[in-house]
Parts: sequence; structure tokens; C-alpha cells
Amino acid sequence: MRIDVDHFEINDYLGRIFECDCQRIHTTNLSTVQIKDNVKEDIADFLSKKGYKHIYIIEDENTKQAYGEELEIFLVKKGFSLDSIVLKGEVVPNEKAVFEILLGMKQKYDYVLGIGSGTLNDLSKFISKKIGLDYGIVATAPSMDGFASVGAALITDDLKTTYDCHVPTAIFGDLEVLRNAPINMIKAGLGDIIGKYNCLVDWKIAHIINEEYYCKTIVDMVYKSIQEVVDNANGVLTRDKKAIKAITEALVETGMAMGFVGNSRPASGSEHHVSHYWEMKFLFEHRPPVFHGTKVGLATPGVIALWYKLINEDIDFEQCKQKVKAFDYEKWEALVKDKFEGAANGVIALEKKAGKNNIESALNRIDTIANKWEDIKTVIQNDLPKPEYVVQILKSVEAAYRPEQVGIDEMMTKDSLILAKEVRVRYGLLQLLWDLGLLEDYSNAFVQYYRSN
Repeated sequence: MRIDVDHFEINDYLGRIFECDCQRIHTTNLSTVQIKDNVKEDIADFLSKKGYKHIYIIEDENTKQAYGEELEIFLVKKGFSLDSIVLKGEVVPNEKAVFEILLGMKQKYDYVLGIGSGTLNDLSKFISKKIGLDYGIVATAPSMDGFASVGAALITDDLKTTYDCHVPTAIFGDLEVLRNAPINMIKAGLGDIIGKYNCLVDWKIAHIINEEYYCKTIVDMVYKSIQEVVDNANGVLTRDKKAIKAITEALVETGMAMGFVGNSRPASGSEHHVSHYWEMKFLFEHRPPVFHGTKVGLATPGVIALWYKLINEDIDFEQCKQKVKAFDYEKWEALVKDKFEGAANGVIALEKKAGKNNIESALNRIDTIANKWEDIKTVIQNDLPKPEYVVQILKSVEAAYRPEQVGIDEMMTKDSLILAKEVRVRYGLLQLLWDLGLLEDYSNAFVQYYRSN
């Protein structure tokens, strides 16, 4: 069977095996998605049909108040045996949280059920994988795209690391609960989806330069999700259920897209890496976190602006080679130790393993970039909206579109462009700029873009 992007609804992707033009088979272990009013009955029916009796619930104080307590009372009345761990305060997905969840287990369970969004989903995913159980997630806010993905993003040794885990077998969301989530979480969900404009281009460029695997069907699937969100963005501030449903389903579908290809390519690119860098710096400085999708959304127009700057320049590829040959590893390592603090050793180890900054490899890529330059320019011109279009969408929902609006100063903005590529092994705009010896210059342009827009 083939994926019919134009006509499929979210549940049409479940329980099927798809043969694709990309020569791969796409399938998912996600069996149920219900984003609707009064979803408690659907949760109980799912657990009952699967034969799950003893459920371990992972939640925090906010999600327990938003929906967890109500759901637990309902499930107990339905005859299920429940234990729950309620994480206190501002939950960080780190070793401490993992240990606390494991310590809270009191018996042998059939199923893990997370109640919450990003952090709680990641922790539920990671824990369930480690103890060999399936898990489901009850979303309480449409704030990020990791619900249906295979990866769990945790902070270990101060470094944000994505662990391969498994997808949930079920995702539920009560529209009344979702629409009453903090408005900044709803805006963050929209921001996460807006970031897909760039990540899909990063992926296509990586395919052109490195012959990386690429699937147009999955790309079309994600573009359709983006369009649904943009078309309904005017309902965000009024918490219109149609807008909330569009954002939530888009977040789930992009997570499914990641599962279909086996990595985060369809949903994460340079805009996400910049966001990850900011997140780590906030953590180092013990500052209150900013929602992931908020940072992704505001990073997106700046990254897009750099793509347009790049394709309108007259690039001297031979000069680029000379710049790359002058790369000073010791200087780079000193910068990493200064900026990444406790996570520096992990970043350095990642580079030694991946060789992102290998000079010989970069010189070979420059030759490919030069040969494919017109193709690259065509992709940017045809596939990327202008940065002002993205800003207009963010402004329409009163979301942040400049780093300073969320407490990110110009130094951190500049550093993020130079260093964000070091947190992931992923080819995109940032690595391309490094290959061309332009990363330092463009970090200044990144700052200037936000200063003047």
C-alpha cells in the first residue's frame, strides 16, 4: 500500500505497511491516536482491549492537576490498578528524574502511561524502554513534536542527548484539556511546526551534497501538517478547538514522520540545533527554561534569512577551501570548553567520533557544493518561505520572534550559530557554512538580522 498524503487523515497512517517510492518500507508501532472531546472512555477502552491491568503513571504537579487526577479516578472506577509518580517543581529530564521514577515503582506493571507533554513524554518513553514495557502518552498541551517519535531527549552530563527508544503505542489528547493549556505552550507547539519549513530544506540539501537518504512522500506529509497549522493559526489566541486540534495532530504526524524514516530528519534541522544550544546555556546558568517550540519558532526566520543571504552571494569556492584549511582544532577545542562548560567533554567526544570538522572531508564537500550550487539555490528559492512570512505568522499569535524577547542576548545568539552544529551530527545550513568558512561571518549576520527585524 502507498501513502496517500492528499487524502489521509491521522489514523490512516496507523496499523499499515507502506511501500514507498524512496525504496523503503514505512510503518509504525503506534496503534491509536485520539485527539477529541471526552477521551477518557477511549483511554479505558484501549487499556482494556490490550489487557493492561496494572498501570504506572508518570506525571508532574501541573499535569496531575490539569488532567491526571481526573483520569486516575475514572480509571480506578473502571477497575484498573494504578500507581503514579508525581514529579515536583520544574522537571528536568536528567539522571535525577530517571532515578526518581524508577524508585517510585512498587510492583510489576503491564503498561506505562505518561500524562503531560515534552519532558514527561521523554521520561516515559525512556523509562518504558529501559524496563521493557510499552507506553502511551496523554497529552495535556500541544507544545512539541516528540509525542510519536522514537527518540527521547534527556540531559545527561549537562549535554542534551537524544536516545533511541520506541514510539508510544497510543496517544490521547482531550481537546478541552489541550485548549486550556497555558497559552505559551500552545504557541510553542505552533513554533515547533513552523520550524519544519527549514528542517525539510536542510534535509534536501543534505541529500544533494551528501547523497543522504531522502523521502519526498514523508516531506509532503510534513508540509501538509504545516499548512493545516498555518491555515488555522488565527484561532490560536482564542483557543479555538479546530486550531488546537490542527496543532496537536501536526505535532503527532511529524513525530510519526520521524518514526517512518528512523530519525529526526523530517522534523529537526539547524533551527532546532540553535534552540538546543540556547536550552543548554539556560541550563548551565540555572535560568528558567523557555519552551522548546518557542525557541525553535523564533530561530527559524533568522536561519531562513541566512539561507537567502547565502544564495545571493558570489561564493569563491577556492577561497572557501583556504579558509577551511586554516581550521585550528586547538582553538576550536578551547572555545568548546569555554562555552559548553560541563558538557564540553561530550561535545569533543562527539566530534572525535563523527569528524564533522575533518578538513579533508570538508574540502570534498566544497567541490560537491560548487558543482551543485545552482541546484542548492533552486531549492532555497522554491521551498523556503521568506523570513518575513514566518515572522508574520509568529506575530499573529503574539509569539516571540526575536531572541531578546525570551532573554537571549546578542552574545548567546552569535555563539549559537557558531557552536550549535556541535550538539548534533546532522548536515544542514550550519555545517554548510562551516564547510565554506563562513560560519563566523554569518554569526554576525544572524545577530544583525534580529537587531534590524
